[in-house]
Amino acid sequence: MRIFTHNHYCAAALLAVTILAGCSKDSHAPKPVSNTPSTGSTGTEEMVLTPAGYMPKSSTHFIEPGTELRVFNGHIQKIESVSGKMLQDFGPVTVTDDPVHSINTNGNFEQSFSSVEPAAVNGWAAYTYWSNTATTKPVTSFTTNWTVPAVPKTQGAQTIFLFNGMQDGTTSSSYIIQPVLQWGSSAAGGGKYWAITNWFVSSKQTFYGTLETVSAGTALQGVMTETGTTGSNYNYKSVFTGYPTASSITVSNEPEAFWCAETLEVYSVTKAAQYPNQTSMPFSSIQILQGSTNASISWTPVLGTSGALPKAVVNSNSSPGGSVTIDF
Repeated sequence: MRIFTHNHYCAAALLAVTILAGCSKDSHAPKPVSNTPSTGSTGTEEMVLTPAGYMPKSSTHFIEPGTELRVFNGHIQKIESVSGKMLQDFGPVTVTDDPVHSINTNGNFEQSFSSVEPAAVNGWAAYTYWSNTATTKPVTSFTTNWTVPAVPKTQGAQTIFLFNGMQDGTTSSSYIIQPVLQWGSSAAGGGKYWAITNWFVSSKQTFYGTLETVSAGTALQGVMTETGTTGSNYNYKSVFTGYPTASSITVSNEPEAFWCAETLEVYSVTKAAQYPNQTSMPFSSIQILQGSTNASISWTPVLGTSGALPKAVVNSNSSPGGSVTIDF
């Protein structure tokens, strides 16, 4: 999530005070940041990598099978799925002013990659987005297929995230839910291999499921589904089809996720050989539903770096059958 660059939101009554800075939907795209794996604000806490950049380790949480997330009285909590029993309270959902979620209002990324390695790319390197602002019908399902690409020719300290994701906008208070394929290490684990899990990232904390190793050539299908409503808020589940024990993430009582993206996000990439060792990777069979009706989509491609590659190319705006290619 390099986000975090996601955003939009229709503030929900329960979270209006704690989560949202406004009630209008925002179609602006996100801006990558050049966070470094340094200590936290106290100078002592370890920072770990998430799809929202580096965060304090204490702000990243494993959500094991049989548990899920909910927002209750302005707090984000882990609950037992079957009984609804609260197992852990992670504190209030607060708006933060950290640079991870800063937005470039012209919709383009700016280069500010100076603090990790010279010329390193950090953040959303290439992506497409579509904002459901022309209709009052919420997105109820967002499905994308892709194939695990070849391993990078040069295997250094880089981390690569590839995902489709849904956000409640692109502001500092936004959240994203996403099925993520990663190469390299993150707060969820990993190393010099491909692995998958699902993530939920709020403005202050990050949550992830079980990380499962996958091989190059493996077919993946990432699906986010609206599972119901809680008052004027929404409940969502993110899964990889066929990986029931992995990773699913469920969260309830959140503002509407109306901002959709197909994304390549990277950290500590300094050369082309650190990307997957192939010329491109398609996100295919894209389908976005609003109830039983296919959404009318118009993807906007964004180039997050100053060079010609990587880039996102829109092949088809169809639903079902849409396609976006990431060129490396």
